[in-house]
Amino acid sequence: MFKVLILSFIMLSQLFGVEENEIRIEANIFEANELERLSIFSGSVRIFKGKDEINSSTVKINFDKNNQPKKYEFLEDVSFNLHIPSGIHYLGKADKIHLFPNSKKYILSGSVEIIEVKTGRKIEGNRVSLDGVTGSARIIGNENKPVIMSFKIEKKHSEKK
Repeated sequence: MFKVLILSFIMLSQLFGVEENEIRIEANIFEANELERLSIFSGSVRIFKGKDEINSSTVKINFDKNNQPKKYEFLEDVSFNLHIPSGIHYLGKADKIHLFPNSKKYILSGSVEIIEVKTGRKIEGNRVSLDGVTGSARIIGNENKPVIMSFKIEKKHSEKK
């Protein structure tokens, strides 16, 4: 599950990487500051690429000196609908997502929920950290809301002799 979860967030970073497919961003307000190398989309932000979609109240994109995205911040009421090439479909939400495309690190925080649609597998926590390079994942809960992982166990049918 964690390996597929990490792959899905690698796909999330590719959603914002340089690729042939078109990315469409819809928002009520767009602001840019060239000196700070910062773009801000706010007000019902919806980002589309193919079948994938990410929604948030505010999205901040920080750029490096070569005008390549170095950090994405999805702030407030983040939800996503992602399809990875192996055919796995994820739905999820978090209060915030910080994405670092160059290092392939992802931090989801505040009421994180990730569901694999086909199997119903679900992860809930207060903070999820994923490293796309090492393949490691860390999910943190708290006293009031522990980490929850739920999944179905299929019964194996024994053959009758």
